[in-house]
Order: sequence, then structure tokens, then C-alpha cells
Amino acid sequence: MKKSSETPQEKKESRRNFLSNLAMLTGLVLSYGALTIKGLLFIIPPKSQVKRRKIYAGRLDEYSLGTIQKFFDLEGKEILVKRSNEGIKAFSSVCPHLGCRVHWQPENKTFFCPCHGGEFDADGAPIAGPPKDGNTPLFEVPVHVDESSGIVYLQVKDTSGGLS
Repeated sequence: MKKSSETPQEKKESRRNFLSNLAMLTGLVLSYGALTIKGLLFIIPPKSQVKRRKIYAGRLDEYSLGTIQKFFDLEGKEILVKRSNEGIKAFSSVCPHLGCRVHWQPENKTFFCPCHGGEFDADGAPIAGPPKDGNTPLFEVPVHVDESSGIVYLQVKDTSGGLS
């Protein structure tokens, strides 16, 4: 049997060095990981933290069933607002497939994208073309109706940078 050339004291110190280095490495990995996560959250805020601003979109009694009214958000992007038996809904007019502009077709009660023949039902769900294949609905813009006054507000992304 071969004897180890290390003394018990040297084995103890080598194990102590290993455990010390392991603890230091673990601390470094955890701290850099935490800093990375904090940095990413600072650069890319979670969707729940996206600030929204209400813009006036008329009065509820100005909307006829099944018709579309057009509004623009703070960036100038078109929003299509419609009233149905279920209430008021609003959608971005940008097709999620390639970014082309969709148009409301009242005779079919669908939104149509002329770029690749994409179609969406009245609730923004894809029913034909590439959007259906990718299962990508129209982006829905949150709507708020003030019950007491009947005023309709669109809740759009606030791009003012805190300026009023």
C-alpha cells in the first residue's frame, strides 16, 4: 500500500483552501447574476410597468354597432375602435405578420391585410393567411368607458417621457 506524501495538516489546509475558493466563486456568480438581472430590468421594464395615458375617443353614444372609428395614439399610430354587443374594443391597425396596415371590411365583418391576405375576425383573432398560421392576433388596445359620463378613453403607451 502506497502512503500519501501529504501530512494530515497539509490535507486539512488543502481542503480548507478548496472550500474557501468554492465559497468565493459561488459569491461571485450569485452577485454577478443578481447585477445582470437588475440591469436587464432597468433597461427593459416589465410590461406591467409600461406607463399608459388615456386619450379621448368620443362618447359611447357616438358609436354605432359594427362600425369602426379611427384614432391615433401619441406616436401617430392608427387605432381602430369598434362597438359590438359586448362593448367597445380597440385594435392596432398594424398586422402582426409584416407590419402592413389592416382595413375593416364591414360586409365580411373582418379586418383584412392586403399584403399577404391575412384576415382577422371582429375580435382581432386571426382567421386566414399568415397570421392564422402563426396564431398572431391583432394587438388589442385597452379601453376604458367612464360609466357616469359615457366617455370612451383609449389607454395608449405614454411616450411623453413624463412631460405633460
